[in-house]
Amino acid sequence: MEKFRHMDGSDALIESEFIRIQFQHGGDPDHVGTNGCRIEDVIGVLQEKLLDFQGRELSCEENATALYHLDLAREALLLRRRRREKQGLIGSRSKHSSTD
Repeated sequence: MEKFRHMDGSDALIESEFIRIQFQHGGDPDHVGTNGCRIEDVIGVLQEKLLDFQGRELSCEENATALYHLDLAREALLLRRRRREKQGLIGSRSKHSSTD
């Protein structure tokens, strides 16, 4: 069976003993439909889990720090998407400019 691939050719299906993540493959969901998650979705799952810990007896400074950094990562990916949209590059393999 052929592996699912991102537009860049990397694997879109990540599997290990306890993890199975199918990333979006084949281009922009607006053009090919949704067939997997985005990196931002995975970050969101991690944030939800840590927020659950923070709301109970598992609350700690380290969880708060991890949440902070996950939020920064999510924001960076959102900025990347906005720049690619602005530059007309969504759905292409072209490199975008990281300056506005």
